[in-house]
Amino acid sequence: MDSESTPDVLSFWLWFENNLSRLNDFEDHQAELLEELNERLREVDEGLAFEISRLNSEGIRDLVISADGMKETFPAVLALIESSPDLPEWTFTPFRQRIDVSEFGLRFGDRELRASDFYFWLQTEDGAIDLIVYVPGLTEENREELTGAGFILLDMTLGEFDVTLNLRYIDFQPLPENPEADDLLPLTALPPEFDELLNALNED
Repeated sequence: MDSESTPDVLSFWLWFENNLSRLNDFEDHQAELLEELNERLREVDEGLAFEISRLNSEGIRDLVISADGMKETFPAVLALIESSPDLPEWTFTPFRQRIDVSEFGLRFGDRELRASDFYFWLQTEDGAIDLIVYVPGLTEENREELTGAGFILLDMTLGEFDVTLNLRYIDFQPLPENPEADDLLPLTALPPEFDELLNALNED
C-alpha cells in the first residue's frame, strides 16, 4: 500500500482484508456487505459509490470504486486505487468503465428503454465538447428520474472519467419524432464520434 495514504483510506483497506473471507463469498452476505462497504467508503469521502462484479471464469471479482460523476471526489477514488492491496481473487477499478450498451435496457415504469432508443448531438466549441442526449418520452414531470437514468447510461457508454472531465456541457432533451431527419445519431454510436473529437482537440 502507498505509505502516504490517508488514515481513512488505510482503514478501508484494513477492513477489506480483515473481511476477505466474507467478501469472497459475497452472494452469501450480500445485504450486510453492501451496507458495510457503503459506510466504509463514505468514511473516506461522502461522494463515493461502488459496484461489485460476479466472479469471472478465472474466479476473480472486480470492485469498481466510483466518484458517482462528482469531479471533487475523483482524488478519493484515485487514492483508494493507488493504495489497494494485491489480492489474487480481486481486481480494483477506478471509475465506471465503458461497456457495450447496444443490448442494454433501462426499466422505466412499465416501459423498457434500450440504449439504441436514445439519440445524441455532439459539437466542439472553444476547445471543448458539448453533448445533448435526446430521451424518448422525456417530459417535465419525469425529467428528474429519466435524466438520472440517462446519466447512468452515459457513464456506461463513455465511461465515468470522460463524462465528468471531458464534456463541458451535457443536456437532456425530448426525442424528436424523426431524429435521423435532424441528423441525430443513436447513443450506441457515441463512443467513436466522441473519441474522434477528443483526439482532434488534443492534437491542436
